[in-house]
Amino acid sequence: MRIVLAGATGFIGKEVLDQCVAHNYIDHIFCLTRSPLDQKYFKGKRGHKVTEIIHNNYEEYPDSLLRRLRDEGVDGCIWALGGTGGRIDQFKNLEEAQKVGINYPIQAAEGFARQLATALSPQMMPKKKFPFRFVFVSGWGAEQDQFRSLWFWNDSRKIKGAAEKGLFEVADNSDEVQGHRCFEVIALRAGQVIQRGDAIGTILWEATVPSVAVDRLATCAIKMVLMGTGDEKKRVLENRECLGEDWAQVNTLSM
Repeated sequence: MRIVLAGATGFIGKEVLDQCVAHNYIDHIFCLTRSPLDQKYFKGKRGHKVTEIIHNNYEEYPDSLLRRLRDEGVDGCIWALGGTGGRIDQFKNLEEAQKVGINYPIQAAEGFARQLATALSPQMMPKKKFPFRFVFVSGWGAEQDQFRSLWFWNDSRKIKGAAEKGLFEVADNSDEVQGHRCFEVIALRAGQVIQRGDAIGTILWEATVPSVAVDRLATCAIKMVLMGTGDEKKRVLENRECLGEDWAQVNTLSM
């Protein structure tokens, strides 16, 4: 599989990139980034797996870029740009947070659905993955109803919810091939994303509050872009599901 990764220089994106480079079923990763990647990704036996694409305007996707990705056979995307919910303070103001959190992923999805997903029909590219999957790192408590009053994290939860709603609309409006939409969106509603720690400490944290270790979240994102949820109607994975199959049974918090 060949994927686009947005946010490769961030906390979550770096972990996703590391795991993708080591993954046997990920053939190539095209990283959309404003900043150059660490040179370690271009060295050694797996140095051929990563292509850096400097992309300064995430609200615009030129036809030349989309054609390049299409011709390279890209058949999935993991969107880790902007991180998870609860961090409005990392932006200059609410308007910037909304632009990064809502406009950026939706504009990308519209371009990918129009140019990349339509090239993956079984007739045109029988050996490629179908449909094109767009895995969006959302946030715990994402709220799609922009008029609902929330007790806490109002702005961040509504930003993630607005992004989800817009992305799902892109999927619903994508071209249909043999009774199936060619573009699929999966939202990962991760809670607090924590560093890899000692095994016991990580387990206790994940079992106590809505949270997920960054390596578990990356593993989940890669699994979803490769395989999907197994149910076309299931578009959202809550935090407990992002923890993995074993933790889905152990962690019974309502998230």
